[in-house]
Amino acid sequence: MREQHPQLDHIGRRDFLTVSAAGLALASAPGLAAGQAKRSGEIAAGLSERMLTLDPANHYSISTTSVLRHLFDPLIDVTNDSKFVPALAETWRPVNNTTWRFTLRKGVTFHDGTPFNADSVVFTLKRVHDNTKLIKSFVYQDIESVEKDGDYGVIVTSKRPFGSLPAHLTMLGMLPPSAGRNEEAFFQKPIGTGPFRFASWTHGDQIAMTANPTYWKPGIPKVEKVTFRFIPELSTRTAALRAGELQVIDRVTPDLVETLKGTRGVKVLDVPAIEAQRWIFQLGREPVKDQRLRQAISLAIDRSVIIKELLRGYGRPVDSPVPPGLIGHTSLPPKVYDPEKARQILKQAGYSNVSVDIVLMKDFYPKQLEIAQAVAAMLGDVGIKLNIKNLEIAAAREQRTAGTYDLFFSGWAHMPHDPDWYFGQWFTKAGAEKLTRYTNPRVEQLIAEGRVPDPKVRQAKYEEIGRIVWDEDAELWLYYTVAIYGVSDRLRNFEARRDYYVLLSDVGIV
Repeated sequence: MREQHPQLDHIGRRDFLTVSAAGLALASAPGLAAGQAKRSGEIAAGLSERMLTLDPANHYSISTTSVLRHLFDPLIDVTNDSKFVPALAETWRPVNNTTWRFTLRKGVTFHDGTPFNADSVVFTLKRVHDNTKLIKSFVYQDIESVEKDGDYGVIVTSKRPFGSLPAHLTMLGMLPPSAGRNEEAFFQKPIGTGPFRFASWTHGDQIAMTANPTYWKPGIPKVEKVTFRFIPELSTRTAALRAGELQVIDRVTPDLVETLKGTRGVKVLDVPAIEAQRWIFQLGREPVKDQRLRQAISLAIDRSVIIKELLRGYGRPVDSPVPPGLIGHTSLPPKVYDPEKARQILKQAGYSNVSVDIVLMKDFYPKQLEIAQAVAAMLGDVGIKLNIKNLEIAAAREQRTAGTYDLFFSGWAHMPHDPDWYFGQWFTKAGAEKLTRYTNPRVEQLIAEGRVPDPKVRQAKYEEIGRIVWDEDAELWLYYTVAIYGVSDRLRNFEARRDYYVLLSDVGIV
């Protein structure tokens, strides 16, 4: 979704002459490179999640990915409709099931003037593979070697097929090899090839960046400065947007939409997100290890009420573990609301007065407590008591790791725009060991087979995985989310992203 430019639609002759004169002056301005537009102004964005690191390999945070995308370029970028497009790699292709070759962009420099080339890619990938303390390191453990093929070619080989490598690389900014000399100092004032240069950072509070005047993409960025402020409290973000202190905020809740729409100078943009709200079961624990009970719980929940009444329509019915638009999505039979059938299943299975605990990470997801309370009432209607444990985030995660829960309120945003990470994390024995305790050898085999580069094979394998876990009621899929942003009407070209990223490189301000 992109904004329109109504002013240009209604421009008058006098305005046209003024704009034309300005354009001629701009074209003849000394020192302005061909294809570059004059940049001006600054933008401040308020993000819901705190950024705690400037290392692109050491987090899995949506906010941090958003921010660092302005400092560091990845090899491959991903569009809002999940198409993989060139960034620092001009082309890439699988040589065979375990080998990828990347051809790099020439003429790109880091912010300190040093050239970007194959040495940068080799350093970055070897670092994330070798340093297993880095949070993203586990993703790259299948890599066997990273070799230069000339100054602008790189060959990556893996121990097993790694078809999702291009998707994962959209989330990994390229570093200069000099970063390895003193990483602690480097990540205090990082240097990338991105459209903005680091200016200042107050840990956990805000980061400021200034335009990179030699950015390789013509006309980018559009403004001189961007600042990201980290404000978990939605009321504070909203107040700052309405006061004009911020020009963008993310994660707006449905009940604030009308308030923002009624605020002069503020618009609300929304887009179907690639995020599923799904509650996980502790599948090694009684009583929810019993599929009959999981099926009864699913049948007892009226998802349409949640979407219509609690989310005010800002949610979508879920029809697959993989959201529409991603490889692997296939439309599966809907999870229907049938409380009578739920009661029958419970009776046949011998359940009476069954009690289930659900753990919430306090204030982590919008409307989560209200939704959990509504579901508790629905389950109570069929004879299941749902005990809500609304815990501080760290305490909730400790319970998840320890396995001392029946249900856990969770969501999953498919940040790489590829389901390999999701399936590998939640449906392999190694990934699920401290999460859901899920295990199914057939699913494990399909996940491995789905990692070949061939998209047709991957689609078929992921469809089969989806059908299996869907029929098992391995999770409780409730709805797909809708990403809602509050935006100043002074912004031009802001795109509401399906992955919740806030990207400002090609956004202007008037």
